[in-house]
Amino acid sequence: MFPRRLVWVFLAVCFMCLFNLEYLANIFGKEPEVIFNRFLINTPGCRVRVLAHPKKPVPFVEPIHVMGCSRPQLISPLYEDDNNYLKASNIEEDLQCKCWRMERQDDRSNKYLQERQFNLSRNENEPIQVECGHQMYRIQCRNNENVVKYNDVIFFIPPPFEEEKTPRPYEKKRESLSVMILGIDSLSQMHFERNFPHLTSFLDYVPHTFFLGYSRVGLDAYENVVPLLSGLRSDELEQRCLSANKSTYDKCGLLWEKFKDAGYSTIYGEDTAKGIFTDERAGFRKQPTDFYLHPVMLEMDKHTRYSIDASELIHCSGGRQFFDVLNDFIDKLSFYMQTAPFFSFFWHSQGVKDYYHYARRLDVDYVKRLRRLLEMDILDNTLVLLMSDYGLRSGKYRLTYSGMREESQPFLVAIYPDWLKAKYPFAMDNFKQNAHNLVTAFDLHATLKDVMDLNLLKNQHVENRTDVLRGYPPKKVPRGVSLFLPLPLKRNCESAGIPSHYCPCTDLTEIPTDDGIVLRTARFLIASINQIIGPHEKCQQLRLYKVMLAYFVDLGESSFVYELRLRVSTIPGDGLFEGTARLTDTFHLTGPITRVNEYRSQSFCVNETSIKMYCYCPN
Repeated sequence: MFPRRLVWVFLAVCFMCLFNLEYLANIFGKEPEVIFNRFLINTPGCRVRVLAHPKKPVPFVEPIHVMGCSRPQLISPLYEDDNNYLKASNIEEDLQCKCWRMERQDDRSNKYLQERQFNLSRNENEPIQVECGHQMYRIQCRNNENVVKYNDVIFFIPPPFEEEKTPRPYEKKRESLSVMILGIDSLSQMHFERNFPHLTSFLDYVPHTFFLGYSRVGLDAYENVVPLLSGLRSDELEQRCLSANKSTYDKCGLLWEKFKDAGYSTIYGEDTAKGIFTDERAGFRKQPTDFYLHPVMLEMDKHTRYSIDASELIHCSGGRQFFDVLNDFIDKLSFYMQTAPFFSFFWHSQGVKDYYHYARRLDVDYVKRLRRLLEMDILDNTLVLLMSDYGLRSGKYRLTYSGMREESQPFLVAIYPDWLKAKYPFAMDNFKQNAHNLVTAFDLHATLKDVMDLNLLKNQHVENRTDVLRGYPPKKVPRGVSLFLPLPLKRNCESAGIPSHYCPCTDLTEIPTDDGIVLRTARFLIASINQIIGPHEKCQQLRLYKVMLAYFVDLGESSFVYELRLRVSTIPGDGLFEGTARLTDTFHLTGPITRVNEYRSQSFCVNETSIKMYCYCPN
């Protein structure tokens, strides 16, 4: 027996060690990175380990300092008795206003049709009647000292006529399922769990499925959304439908065109003018959907926006954030959503992709959005995909092991009406089972094509299509498989169309950064970057400063392929880049080299989005 005094000394030492470990963990932000005996996905083709949540707020992530919009919302749209009005409020001094009526010309410009002037006084102002119908106005008001006091863009989307709201008694309405895609940029599964507690609770009250194996397939929002809307990789789409004389996306056969042909109304809105198809891309010559927010955001971006954060990444117009404008667009269209089947695509990017803590600010907003859809009975006939494209791609949290793994695991939850499970049991059983398999945007495209014809979800059709799917040789299985069919259990990243650099199924083993093969791989990554920026004379060639991290990529016991994943620091510019290289007789990349720290104005001398993260412009 040990003396009692020694026992107490031993316990005291253990307590002090435990306290110091906890203290150091808080200071340096360390956490158990992986829970080794638990898996999000555990199939013969893919195993994805569960990452541990930080037990406390991550201490090394800076809080966000964002204020609300600093200017008042002096004018708002009013629809009353089939007429449009400009309604003034909060007027504290006499103002002289100009109002320009506009219409879309293309995705780069709007056309000004008419100018009018009106005055506002500190006393009560009568609503100002403007043209009826779907309209867009830019408004600027100045005081008696000629100082601009209000600068904004207002738009009207009147509700459908009463006769459109109520189908005639003798009209038999074809059974249909509407689609709403609510995209939130740069939100991983774990980041969603950390920041959306109220929305997570709300989901308990509606039928839904979380897809734990949803994975990114490309570098940016464009490369991850194009497979959803077209079923193709972005380079495949561009080869098929873009050329020197046809640089816009009008004839690319995107999903909203197919839904429109099937009799659906179509809607597209983002909270930025620099959107998925318009940020350094040509966009659309003709308006792509029946309702389209881009002309409003373009006018705001050019003439009325101002920033409210230190980095000038979150914008307002009038008294509204750009995200509020997107919400207003959805609200105005909700009456149309009650009357006819629709396909809608909405994407939110401002703030959430730039600041670790910003996502928590959206929690209540999205609860309100979904609750409104529920109260208006829109969810009774709508498949909602609440989703993202990837996790955070830069910032201090991204530099942790968890942040690196989360980047390739965007969140995806599907919300659907109860009657789908009752009417199409085989299809919906498959849908829920696929939550535990590897899923991509290619699969979502195939799934949404099925929504256009619900007959394909009947049990007999599902059985027949399943037999066809199982008849494919393993390497001939389609890249995109409808989630209403059973995904192959042996599915891996290669068969799902996921580049190895983004593959969540691999385990990473840290290795010494000064190993010879690591240094050779690092030099290969730098040479690859310099090859990309080579044609751009203003970009300075980069040099290797240091290998920050190196991992051996475990592709499974049956694989004879050797891959390394590295994080390297470069000069000039202090860039941090990650890349995965496969080693055979030579090196080759298994995906793009990505930048994981911010570059801000370092790339001011180039405009191409694909080059900016690599380019360092000398002063």
